[in-house]
Amino acid sequence: MLLSGANAVVYGAGGVVGSAVALALARGGARVHLAGRSRSRLDTVVRRITDLGGHAEAQVIDVLDEVDVDEYVDVVAACSGSIDISVDLVGPTPFGEHHDRVDHTELAELEGPVLGALRSHFITARAAARHMVCQHSGVILVPHRAAVTAGLDGASLAAALLDRLAEQLAGQLASSGVIVRPVDLDPSESGEDIGRRVVAAVTGGDSALAAV
Repeated sequence: MLLSGANAVVYGAGGVVGSAVALALARGGARVHLAGRSRSRLDTVVRRITDLGGHAEAQVIDVLDEVDVDEYVDVVAACSGSIDISVDLVGPTPFGEHHDRVDHTELAELEGPVLGALRSHFITARAAARHMVCQHSGVILVPHRAAVTAGLDGASLAAALLDRLAEQLAGQLASSGVIVRPVDLDPSESGEDIGRRVVAAVTGGDSALAAV
């Protein structure tokens, strides 16, 4: 299997896209560590993976709490031996409707998704990078979402911010052997399509280039 023996951490694993990503990584042979807010949803994904013969564990954490995330990743690394793949699928999500006029827009409607996305993705990427840099290997996937409106939209601003964050992380971590890649994840796609896209992003699109 392409990802045999790899340890993958998936945040937001209880959602539609998150569960598809987790299942794809498990089918590829990775040991999947699921993180999210809903115990029942996470347990459902764990059962689906174990029913397929895969390995999965779940933990309820708050991705906006840096202490919570750091401690969780440290435990996963200590118990499993490495952090090879990190995928944060939390947000950006719409915070209210989009607006066509700035004078009809509240600041909170724009900054909520932006600040939430920055905090979540920086915290989870940093937690993974601390281990990957020491390993001189690892892949951090950052979701890419195209803008969906022409008006003022906090979710689209957050998506643009994540694209730039991915670029900056990639530049900083490349010399340490850590790969940071944006990946298109469309909730309207089938789970199989999402899975293929994620595995391709982890391996660089070539089975001979498996990074873990």
